[in-house]
Amino acid sequence: MTYHINVKKNNIKEFIQIIQSLRSLGVIESYNSSKDLVMEGEEIDEATLLNVLENSKEEIKQGKSFTMEEIKEQIKSWKKR
Repeated sequence: MTYHINVKKNNIKEFIQIIQSLRSLGVIESYNSSKDLVMEGEEIDEATLLNVLENSKEEIKQGKSFTMEEIKEQIKSWKKR
């Protein structure tokens, strides 16, 4: 599954530490940074947005989605480790 997350610039270090921890646990397969693909407050072009939406729809069709309750349970189990 692919996620696009907008991280505040003053929290990047902490975010990367979390991502690296999740990768070491085997939760995250890989990650990369698009480095300012879209800055907060900037518009996203229509083609990019439609691509993100289309990919998301396809992942949902493939069963690559989680309910909010499943996400909460995963977070609880990570905290117990």
